[in-house]
Amino acid sequence: MPNQRLLNSALKTPLAEPLDEPEVSPNVEMYLKTIVRLQRGREPVSTSAIASELAVSAASASAMLKKLDADGYVSHDGRHGVIPTAAGAKIGALTLRRQRLAERLLVDHLGIPWEFAYAEACRLEHAISPLVERHLYRFTGEPATCPHGHAIPRDDGTLWDHEDALDLIDLPVGSSAKVLEVKHDMPELLRYLAQIGLRPGTIVSVEKFERAVGLLTLRVNGKAHSVSTQLAGAITVKHSGRPLKSK
Repeated sequence: MPNQRLLNSALKTPLAEPLDEPEVSPNVEMYLKTIVRLQRGREPVSTSAIASELAVSAASASAMLKKLDADGYVSHDGRHGVIPTAAGAKIGALTLRRQRLAERLLVDHLGIPWEFAYAEACRLEHAISPLVERHLYRFTGEPATCPHGHAIPRDDGTLWDHEDALDLIDLPVGSSAKVLEVKHDMPELLRYLAQIGLRPGTIVSVEKFERAVGLLTLRVNGKAHSVSTQLAGAITVKHSGRPLKSK
């Protein structure tokens, strides 16, 4: 027989908060997440951009967007692109939140290299319920960003972004800055950045900018490294205002 005191306590314990999220398929979640991520609160997203991101044909993407429009999740205009409705934006943002929380779990607690985190987290995000999401958020230390520095949407579905950010390529020579975000998701590039220690939170300085050859010389953790201007343009930093120390 169970202890009566424990039984009484359990009966008095409030149930979990009721869920107010609609049940949608993983495919719908993936489309809405992609739209929210590409739009980021700005201009409509083109069908071709969505198709490219999801690696599907433009015809398949167009058919799905028409369905999402009919279901009230997006407003779709074939000529001008698509924008999410309030309902669609919330589903997309919360799916993105779960993906990025899953990345934190994989990288910080399971030791998965960050170049594999996105693909693996995409497999997990659809299985994370609102209840598990709340516990996952606490377990991972209530992070504000994923391992790549991308902002994690808030639990009410609202988005935010880094303030006072600029691309590394725009950092003045001789200045230092803190890395905020790595926008590149190519595994080989992420692997290289990990090797040189250039991750979000790292202090980086620009020592030389060779425009003719398209290379920047950076100092990271006391060592000099060269990166292309293309890669530097995909790294977001916050200028510290401190000049580079003279040798």
